[in-house]
Formats: sequence, structure tokens, C-alpha cells
Amino acid sequence: MACRNVVGFGSSAGDGGPCGSRAPSRDVASAGRLLERLRAAALEAVAPTRCAGCERPGELICADCLHALALIDPRRSCLGCGAPFGDLVCTECASGLAGGGDESDAAPPRPFAFERCLATATFEEPLPRIVRAYKDAGERRLAPLFAEMLADTVEHAERVAPARYGGLASAADVLVFVPATAAAYRRRGFDHMEAIARPLADMAGLELADALAKRGRTDQRLLGRAGRQAGARGSFDVVRSVRGLRVVLVDDVMTTGSTLDAAARSLLHAGAARVDALVLARVWG
Repeated sequence: MACRNVVGFGSSAGDGGPCGSRAPSRDVASAGRLLERLRAAALEAVAPTRCAGCERPGELICADCLHALALIDPRRSCLGCGAPFGDLVCTECASGLAGGGDESDAAPPRPFAFERCLATATFEEPLPRIVRAYKDAGERRLAPLFAEMLADTVEHAERVAPARYGGLASAADVLVFVPATAAAYRRRGFDHMEAIARPLADMAGLELADALAKRGRTDQRLLGRAGRQAGARGSFDVVRSVRGLRVVLVDDVMTTGSTLDAAARSLLHAGAARVDALVLARVWG
């Protein structure tokens, strides 16, 4: 299940190691794996796995839906906002200042506090259905798949467009996720971005920093551009030290950029050396 000729999007994330200094005995570990397989088999019998994009049985994201994703070419995208066609002039950036130029050009002026933005795909079907299945329908098994998509996106961008996206993850110190509001956490029962960021940090070889706390109760999806921008201002507290660190800030969907901008400003105000943004989907057009 590969969407680019690099790391496949559909393989499972690896299991984490034990939290303590003593590993469980082989028998206990084997019994735990057996119980997990039995639970999974029972759940599959009751509620068979279906594609989150088209409901085809068998896989969480089928090959057809993966191939249908509108992937963004990092050689042509806007460095400032992640839009798919901003390498010369980006019409999506509110200030009209972002744009990458060709790879020999100097970095353009930035419309946001983060240095660069990299997005996996534009937010068009089947991706919106897949994201809704994760966030609103509670299909948590999608988290490691989203993490792999993001890890693949970074690896691909650093390889094919090193003058534009080089070092975005490979030269970073920590990965920070945009957290859910308390209201969203209570509604969903989990922080959707933390669940993605944890396996992503392992894949990218970065420390995960749970550094941001989000104020407010409003669902940003219900707001227009002006409402998003007003609601995002001053909406984040930095709750652990990021002083001197190069940060990759990750979120699922970027619409106006106001949430990521507010989060990046808070991190920079707290002493972060730089912030780059990484998102799964870019609303565009």
C-alpha cells in the first residue's frame, strides 16, 4: 500500500519497547500477544474492518483510496503555507508573500510564524472521509497509518527537494503536536494528534514533546477564516521547555493556518530556535 516510491503508507507501526527496565518473561509476553490476537479476531468477527474512505471490506485504507489521494509535490508546493502550487506565487497565503521560487532562490518572506510548511495531500475526497472516520467515528487504528503517511512525506520531501525542505525532520530536535481542546478530548475520549505524533516521533527518530496546552472550547471546523484567526490568537500555553530547540509542529488539517501560526508563535515566544509545520492535509482551492 504505497502512495509514493518511498516508505509504504499502509504498513503497521512497530510495537514499542517495555516501559520499565525489566522485560516481561517470554511466557507472559507470548500470552499477552495471544490474548491481543484473540481480541482482534473477536472484534473482526463482530465488526469487520472496512476502508475508511469507501467502506470496502478488508483494509482500513484500501489501495484504491490510497491511490486516489491528491498528494502534494514538495518541489512545487508553497514553503509558507503548504499549498500545492505555490513555488512561484502563492495565492493562498493571506499576505501573498509566500512562495518557494526555484531551488536556487533565497527563502521567501513568510506569512506565518513557522519557517516552512509541508503537507501530505490536499483535503479532497477520500481524505476528508478518512479523517472523519478517525476523529469523529473513533477509528483509532488509523493513527499509525497517518503517522506513516507523515513520515513518508518528510522523507520524500527531504530527498527530492533538499534545498526547500532539507532538515525539516532530520535536523530537528523535537516533535510537538497541536493538542485537542479539553472539550474535544472529552467528546472523543482521546487526543487525536497525540495518538498520531507518538508513532510518528518513533519513525522520524525524534523526541516527542507534549509541550502545548490549548485553551478554548470552540470547534475550529465550525468557524470561517476570520473566526479561526480570532479564535486562535493567544490560545496556546507552552507547558514544557523548548528553549533553543528546533521544533517540528504537527497537525492533521491546515485550513487558514491560524491554529498552527498561534501554536508556532507560542513556541517561539517560549524560546524555540525555529518551528517548521507538518500536516496531513491542506485545504486548498
